Amino acid sequence: MTVSVVDRLYLRSAIELAEKGLFSVTTNNPRVGCLLVKNSRIIGRGWHREDGGPHAEIDALSNAVEDPSGSTAYISLEPCCWEGRTRACTTALIKAGIVRVVIAARDPHP
Repeated sequence: MTVSVVDRLYLRSAIELAEKGLFSVTTNNPRVGCLLVKNSRIIGRGWHREDGGPHAEIDALSNAVEDPSGSTAYISLEPCCWEGRTRACTTALIKAGIVRVVIAARDPHP
């Protein structure tokens, strides 16, 4: 997949959202930020706020100002695909109708 200049700008914003997690207690969990973009507009923002709480993707879906189906998710870290204390973010993104995911970094612990 080719990452465009516009993709990089949105990824930068997702990384800035992840930095908000520096001021919260996420213990061993990584700080992650997520933007949902539909028709060139940001419709949702989220970040991992606390250990055991919703991941950034779920937070962004919850904060979306309109139906996220057809959106692109820009995420600072590859979304998780396993069920644990929280549901798999990949499942949530698929169910929400997200059509494209662009990540800044791969998850070293998939």
